[in-house]
Amino acid sequence: MFSSIRVKLTLWYICVLAFIVIVFAFITYSSIVDVIRRETDENLNQTANTFIETIESEAKDEEIRQNPDEVIKEATEEFRFRDYKIAVFSNSGQLIASTINTTISTDLNSIKVEKFADSQLGQTPFRVHYQSFTLNGNVYSIYVFRSLEDQHNLTDRIRRAFSLILILLILFAGISGYFLVGRSLQPIAEMGERAKYITAANLHERLPIANTKDEIGQLAIIFNELLDRLNIEFDRQRRFMADASHELRTPLAVIRGESEIALSKDSRSISVYQESLKVINDESKRLSKIVEDLFTLARADAGELKPEFKTLYLDEMLSDCIRLIRTLSDKRNLTIEFSSDETQIKGDEALIHRLFLNLLDNAVKYNIDGGTIRVNIFKNKVNIANTGDEIPADQQKSIFDRFYRVEKSRSHTSESYTGGAGLGLSIANTIAEMHNAALTYTRGKNGENIFSVIFPN
Repeated sequence: MFSSIRVKLTLWYICVLAFIVIVFAFITYSSIVDVIRRETDENLNQTANTFIETIESEAKDEEIRQNPDEVIKEATEEFRFRDYKIAVFSNSGQLIASTINTTISTDLNSIKVEKFADSQLGQTPFRVHYQSFTLNGNVYSIYVFRSLEDQHNLTDRIRRAFSLILILLILFAGISGYFLVGRSLQPIAEMGERAKYITAANLHERLPIANTKDEIGQLAIIFNELLDRLNIEFDRQRRFMADASHELRTPLAVIRGESEIALSKDSRSISVYQESLKVINDESKRLSKIVEDLFTLARADAGELKPEFKTLYLDEMLSDCIRLIRTLSDKRNLTIEFSSDETQIKGDEALIHRLFLNLLDNAVKYNIDGGTIRVNIFKNKVNIANTGDEIPADQQKSIFDRFYRVEKSRSHTSESYTGGAGLGLSIANTIAEMHNAALTYTRGKNGENIFSVIFPN
């Protein structure tokens, strides 16, 4: 039960509210008690002053020539209040007069310092006030006692009222908090209920958004954006699998067909067998290249293809790649022009070598017979241009996608280092991204297709 967010939030709400109410009740109760105590002390002080004024007034009356002690006794006899008691002592500590019916067991000398103190007469609590006064040259001490029973009863009622209010508030907070938290979490519950039914088959479904401006609405928006990205990736993976299946099926069908033809008759000429084996060998090489490229892309997607950076010379690497590609370019009478300065970069030698070999192979495949390939290096930028047909504007954004080829035909009669499966530019772009480089396509003013690789400085 306590693992539920709704219960946890409700408990937090109750605890916070209870803390606030307890602090408020404590401050209020303390203030009330302090006010009552101040009023009690003020009343005790006024009562003592009134009693002293009464005694002094009677002592000054010339018609009454009594002993001061007698005056005090008479005044004390007249002082009769239910909640107030008076005791008067001489300077020597002798009790002169008192309205207290029980024995005074309180240490009255300790009260002289603070002037006010709590005391007890029998079982009744009292507040005591001390004053001294002089009458006819004699010093007396007066102690005024005020019963605290009514005050204690009042403070007890206040405590019980606060306790009852606290219990009622906690119950109210628990019920209302549980309801309010449930209402607040309802959109999340609806989102969770909808999310349970979203699978790879219906990634187009989206979570409901009650309010786009609150935190839950923002969470739903972020989750829907995640579903958008997942839907795009799933579509890409579906296309990838479909294209991969198609690309793998073609060489496998050719291999199977050639082998069946070779085995269909018991005796064939050596030239026929050699022709079949040559076709099988070529398609096997192409199949191996496709599988190798797929494995490379899969490792890159999984983050396992990590480049080992070291200092490389671009001019030397491109010169080596051009030497390897000349076998194919010569078959189509292509001219390769190469110009460069000595340029250093940080990168993985094998991956950078493959990047340029893929771009050069692409320049050979999509060139015209007798055309030209121009390669130049300027600072940290490499341009590889060919005189092939222009890539349509609506297809330029897709040329780096996997298995994408501009030409409609999927024939693979031309020889290629990269296999002709539409993976060459995709792998080149992946390698460029690993090196924080940018691979771009532009159409030159001279009617050339230019692929540029810009390495970071």
